[in-house]
Amino acid sequence: MQGLTKQELRKHFKDLRLARDPKEKISADLAVCTAFIESDVYKNSRDILIYVSGNIEIGTIDIIEKVLADIKSGEDKRLLCPRCVSGTNEMHFYRINSLDDFETGHFGILEPADECERVDYYSDALCVVPALSFDTKGYRLGFGKGFYDRFLADFKGVPIGLCCESCITHGELPRDEHDICVDWIITERGLFKTPLKT
Repeated sequence: MQGLTKQELRKHFKDLRLARDPKEKISADLAVCTAFIESDVYKNSRDILIYVSGNIEIGTIDIIEKVLADIKSGEDKRLLCPRCVSGTNEMHFYRINSLDDFETGHFGILEPADECERVDYYSDALCVVPALSFDTKGYRLGFGKGFYDRFLADFKGVPIGLCCESCITHGELPRDEHDICVDWIITERGLFKTPLKT
């Protein structure tokens, strides 16, 4: 993998994910969801900032449904999902109270509907960060749009990455000076603090 550009690496990991057996993906998504919900990182967080997954990402709908169920049962948590600002690389997070609060937005991905409450200040926040790959130091290979790079620059909570084991980069991904690493990574093998032991 050494010497490949970010663009070449994105193609590699997209192809890798698209080639996965559907049953394997479902199994991995379930294992990641379970590890996330059972972790102290989740239990000790009030505001859960989480993306709605596309077809090649680790599935987050099960996590979203579980967070909503925890809130309904009386947990002091807020579920916040991103909506991109058209024509920019900015996004804002909105409070989600049920799956009915979503509508199809940018890039064909579900986003909070217009009437959802925008939230700009977070308490004991955990941000689930999407990526095509994470390296063992916790740095990510994103999708190239820059939304999370800009957001994480000012985020004061705990960033956590979800990734299938086959897409972990052993070694270092190319990165820029402003890139921020995640504190934790969850794969189908469980929850790991960064830097990962190799």
